[in-house]
Amino acid sequence: MADIQADRKGISSQHEHIDPPEKPQYMAGVDAETAAYATGPPVEIDKATDRRLFWKVNQRILVCMVGTYFCQALDKGTLGFSSIMGIQEDAGLDSNKYNWLGTILYIGVLVGEYPTNFLAQKLPVAKYLAANVFLWGVVIAVSTHIFHCFESCVQPIFIQMTSMWYTRKEQPILTSLWNCMMGVQMMVGGIMAWGTSHYIGHAIRSWQLLFLVLGVATCVWAAFLAWYLPDSPMKAKCFTEDDKRLLVERVRANETGIQNKTFKRYQLVEALTDPIIWLYVLMQVSSTLVLGGLGVFSNIIIKSFGFTTLQTQLLNIAQGAVTSAVMVGGASLSSWTDQTIWIMHLWTIPPIVGTAIIFTIAPTESTRVGLLIAFYCTQFIWAEGNLLFSLISRNVAGQTKKSTVLAMTFIAWAAGNATAPQIFQSSDAPRYTKGFTAHFCLYGIMNGTLLVTRCYMLYMNAM
Repeated sequence: MADIQADRKGISSQHEHIDPPEKPQYMAGVDAETAAYATGPPVEIDKATDRRLFWKVNQRILVCMVGTYFCQALDKGTLGFSSIMGIQEDAGLDSNKYNWLGTILYIGVLVGEYPTNFLAQKLPVAKYLAANVFLWGVVIAVSTHIFHCFESCVQPIFIQMTSMWYTRKEQPILTSLWNCMMGVQMMVGGIMAWGTSHYIGHAIRSWQLLFLVLGVATCVWAAFLAWYLPDSPMKAKCFTEDDKRLLVERVRANETGIQNKTFKRYQLVEALTDPIIWLYVLMQVSSTLVLGGLGVFSNIIIKSFGFTTLQTQLLNIAQGAVTSAVMVGGASLSSWTDQTIWIMHLWTIPPIVGTAIIFTIAPTESTRVGLLIAFYCTQFIWAEGNLLFSLISRNVAGQTKKSTVLAMTFIAWAAGNATAPQIFQSSDAPRYTKGFTAHFCLYGIMNGTLLVTRCYMLYMNAM
């Protein structure tokens, strides 16, 4: 049975929870820019035209989303890479201070989350995104984690862009493609960290060189974004006027809106009072409390199995490949089976098994490979956030409501990531049994929330 999602008007044809669509495009209150292309009767788009538009959109939108998320993931990963490159010794950080460095990073994201969602609705999204990318590139280049609020705009803007440019059918796999850059950055970042680890200089340390290179590269990418990425289908100068109308038409059936710069209070109230949204928030918190710890401490944990610093850097390549595969695999299965929630349940099994192995088996020369494989199993949890993003993108209608929901879920995302490093305490090293015990509890909460979500959807559809 396909995932069942509540529809206040009954069971949707997509079998998913779909909020009531916004008022028809031709009615008062609609965004004027959108109305110029969306008015009139529906237009039939043949398969050849639809395919042509899809690939033209990919050349602009998907390329920019993939590249930007790769930069963000790589920049966030610098803390993990530098953890075994001497940053703790050079900066005088004990384990607990290092934990707080990981926490401060996400506190910056947390502080910036609501303001950036508000501004993203009011300002041209491409230009606003490019400005933030440039500013966080500067922050990375000077090796500080205090002002990571500039990164808080990325995922909310990407979810808005995904629903703006792609159909409901396309959204799960497209969301997974930019999300799986988290795995790609592990591979590329591992190679870069391995290379800079060989640098021996007096002016700057190897980990500082890594920060500098990534920061400058991010600033260059921001300039490219400002030039290449359109703000919306209506403002895309790279498309003809006819193509703009067709681009708006092909996402009309999404019933989630394209663009509206008017704040609508009733949608804010809907977001705050809809139980399904709070279940999304709980899913986000439980998954990021696991991910945040694994992300910041991954290299430390792998090195504790008995690998050298350089070996650990190179092992990031395999870890990244696994992460990318499970993200794309989860999204593909979700799209193919229309069983998003069941896939999310299924994808928690390998992390539970992997955590149990790490928890019970001590690291020795003979067990380190098995422990490494067990740690790779924990990477399946990365797909949970990816699948949750696709649910939000497909099923929340109205720009004000969507902005509010994105702010809520990404505040939960930042709060979870900020808290997660505190689960791993220096007194618990190197096995971190208390941290992994907490992960067991979080997997239980995650599965329980998924079950409640499905039951709630069944109840709403039965009404």
